[in-house]
Amino acid sequence: MIEITNEDIDSIETILLPYGGKFEDDHRMVIRNLETVDIKACPGSGKTTTLIAKLLILEKKLPFINNQGICVLTHTNVGVNEIKERSSSQEASKLFQYPNHVSTIQIFVNKYLAIPSYKHFYNNNVYSIDQETYGENFHRAFLKIPRKYRININRKYNTDDLCNKLNFGLEEEGFIYLGNKKLSEVYSETSDTYNYLKELKNDLFNKGILSFHDAYVLAYKFLNKFPETRDLISARFRYLFIDEMQDTSSLQIELLYRVFDKEQVSIQCIGDENQAIFENSSGKLRWKPKNPLSLAESKRFSSSIADCVDKVCVKPQNIKGNLNINNIPPIILVFNDSNIENVLPTFSKIIIDNNLHNEDRKIFKAVGRVAKVHNEGHITIPSYFTSYIKSSNEKIKKSYQSLGEYLKAISQFNDPNVRGCRKLLINCLLNTMRIENIRIDGKWYTERKLVEKLEEKNKILVVNLNRHIARWVIKVKNDEDISVEISKFIMQKFIPFFKGDKQISNELKEFCNKEIYETNESSCITKQINTITYQDENTNDEIIVSIDTVHNVKGETHTATLYLETYFKQYDLMRIREYLKKKHIIPKGKELPEALSIAYVGLTRPTHLLCLAMRQDTIDGNEEDLKNAGWQIKYL
Repeated sequence: MIEITNEDIDSIETILLPYGGKFEDDHRMVIRNLETVDIKACPGSGKTTTLIAKLLILEKKLPFINNQGICVLTHTNVGVNEIKERSSSQEASKLFQYPNHVSTIQIFVNKYLAIPSYKHFYNNNVYSIDQETYGENFHRAFLKIPRKYRININRKYNTDDLCNKLNFGLEEEGFIYLGNKKLSEVYSETSDTYNYLKELKNDLFNKGILSFHDAYVLAYKFLNKFPETRDLISARFRYLFIDEMQDTSSLQIELLYRVFDKEQVSIQCIGDENQAIFENSSGKLRWKPKNPLSLAESKRFSSSIADCVDKVCVKPQNIKGNLNINNIPPIILVFNDSNIENVLPTFSKIIIDNNLHNEDRKIFKAVGRVAKVHNEGHITIPSYFTSYIKSSNEKIKKSYQSLGEYLKAISQFNDPNVRGCRKLLINCLLNTMRIENIRIDGKWYTERKLVEKLEEKNKILVVNLNRHIARWVIKVKNDEDISVEISKFIMQKFIPFFKGDKQISNELKEFCNKEIYETNESSCITKQINTITYQDENTNDEIIVSIDTVHNVKGETHTATLYLETYFKQYDLMRIREYLKKKHIIPKGKELPEALSIAYVGLTRPTHLLCLAMRQDTIDGNEEDLKNAGWQIKYL
């Protein structure tokens, strides 16, 4: 039987914690526990450090009986990367080697279920499982439907909405749904509209261009056909750890419990239900921890911040702040339409007045819920910072619609490791092969098949390709324009290697020569830095404040955070005003729990200083209650 002792924990403290740092009793209890259990952790409680400590201790005890391993799943790549970075100090790490698995939930589903399912049932390779790639191809396919039918469809559904709602049923073979209804219940099966939409969905699927939902359809199909998959996966993994469990969708939860047998696998779900801010159409909490272990003491922020935010959530958990951090009372900056432009400079001055610019950590951010300009003039993030442009957190996609876009994406790649850039260039070459309908044994080429084919002809070809790619990456990083060079390589050497003297298609010529695919603004990678630089006129001290959405800063730690009041069906601070007064009522419906969760994530980012930007209309008549709740009020 595997056991974690206090001696094991002592040995890992020196690796993970600052000099002299110790795990508290509640952390030790969580680390030692290897049974199936839920773990509820408040912001800044050290849950990720605690999880990594447990993983590194278990890693030392590998191999387990019957060569079983550890499976770690999280909601985003940010979580995966943090685990990788913070566990990299271990020499000869086994955690990222077979039989272990560390990834996002989506990648796990793709690897073990969706991709094998597609290969088995459709005898072809998946092209992409990517919501952005799927969306772009969906939009282009929709534009091919005759205009009069498109207009009628768009009267009920805009194209983005249609893209998200047109899906195969999870358990019913071949049935297409439009939202919660079968497509045949929305449009008659004899109608042209029905047939156009059915053909669109089937065509994308048959090309291997899959949405995330398609991956789950394939996963369920595979499990139904091969129920023994559950036993195989459960026999491989002794432990399953799911981080950020609050952001896991009901669909993901149901599938994971169908894949992992809790009688064979110890399953530990870790998260904070108060921070569930990702898509939840029902408004209900999907993860409901049962008899959880609790990490309720925050190492991140001061006790004054903990005191003010503890009730601004769905379920209070009596957060305790860090007594070693100086208490700066949270501040409400009250503004109106005529002085809203003073909000960010005032916040900046407060940072300098409290000497926070001299802290070791100097991260100052202003965050809000809504990033888009409101068409009726209500306040959103750009109201405070007019040059703000919403970005998708600088996501780098796997697939683009032109050579120019691939090169632009590579130039924006922040990862110093060239593997990501190399992968994009390989994907670009594979894309050109798809355009020219070049297959192997009737299937699309993968990177592995491409390398095997080149090695089969001549191993020097693989070496030369790698040299080309390495040189191209360096040139792109040095801001050299190599689009003509790569275009010639593709059309004069790469494609002719497979097609011989056959003519190059116009579609490939267009792909190589079009610098940016102009029909979809979101498909272009832009590196927008939304910051202001503030210099104190008396001291000349200078700081930089970044402006972002709450969703984009989830998981971050700031020195000072300003939460900007924005409008989403209602002004968000007005909606949660009673909770800011420490008056907690169990929230009902969808809008209020969602607003509380988003505010809670935003308000729990700072270590030292928390400010709110609040409209005069929101605070009027509530000043005394807010002061009594611990807020200072500053009028602009």
